[in-house]
Amino acid sequence: MQGTPTGVGIIASIHALSSLFLLIHVIISIPFIIVLFFEDFGLGALAAFETIWDWILIGIHATIAGALFTGKKWAGNFVLIMAGIGLIFGVINVLSGNTFAIVSIIISAVIISYIRKPHVKAWLSKDILE
Repeated sequence: MQGTPTGVGIIASIHALSSLFLLIHVIISIPFIIVLFFEDFGLGALAAFETIWDWILIGIHATIAGALFTGKKWAGNFVLIMAGIGLIFGVINVLSGNTFAIVSIIISAVIISYIRKPHVKAWLSKDILE
């Protein structure tokens, strides 16, 4: 059995780092949310909602990272779908005048082309008993 393909490891590592950075953000923001509740309940509630959303994103990123590292087929499909959505929104942003969205288009296109390579498809569809 071969190891994780380099690109899959990079994509999974980016998701793992995203999860870690969001976790740090949530931990740092807790005291500020508490203070906001005492100053303005509406803003405090909004900040609490944002923190709950961050926890959901932490779970999503960590799950994708783990699934990519272990070679789950659904993770490759999910990454393809998300990169496709990113590509569409990147094109919309470029058409609306945001030239910096070209970077997003390039990254999404590289991810889509890499996930579709035969050795990556083989890694993402391997049998768990191998």
